[in-house]
Amino acid sequence: MLSRNTLTWRTAGAVEGGTMGLLAMVPVAGIPVAMTADILVIQVLSASIAARIAYSYGYDAKDPDEQLFIQRLVRRSFVAQAAKAEPLRETARAASAVKGRVRWSEKLRHDHRLLAALEKLMRQLGPAGSRVPVQNVAKVVPFVGVLIGAGMNSAVLGRVAADAQRYCQTRFLCDKYGLPLPAALTTDRADAGGYA
Repeated sequence: MLSRNTLTWRTAGAVEGGTMGLLAMVPVAGIPVAMTADILVIQVLSASIAARIAYSYGYDAKDPDEQLFIQRLVRRSFVAQAAKAEPLRETARAASAVKGRVRWSEKLRHDHRLLAALEKLMRQLGPAGSRVPVQNVAKVVPFVGVLIGAGMNSAVLGRVAADAQRYCQTRFLCDKYGLPLPAALTTDRADAGGYA
């Protein structure tokens, strides 16, 4: 029943993250709106994933013990999302800086390392000795935002699904054979390093 669960949630995370990454490229309000919406959607999806997996193993997600576990997963997904904010902000700044530009400048390359890296990559992929116009790099920058959002959200939701499944499997086996739940799963120490 859960054989493709992690892949399904990774795909959902990639689609949602790509959409939010594209929204983040909108000038002025893009970053705040995209990050706020992204955080809310990922929190809801994380809780939903954990609840569905708990139900599939026969555990009531409304039970206080299950609620603690679900809250732990949601908290970890929130922390993981925070790492995405700065790369998206830098990508949006680079997109704003390059918009409408015709020529490269050393200041532009120095202030926006992403633009310099994209220029170098595009130069290497093109014919030898070719020049890469600023407009060509400007067309690629939004895709970087999409890739950042898609990659991070895919990883976050995939990890939530995998952690929830391992937790429920372990709990199910402990209940079935009358074993105590491992200490790493009953304390908040699991928050620091993920699932034991």
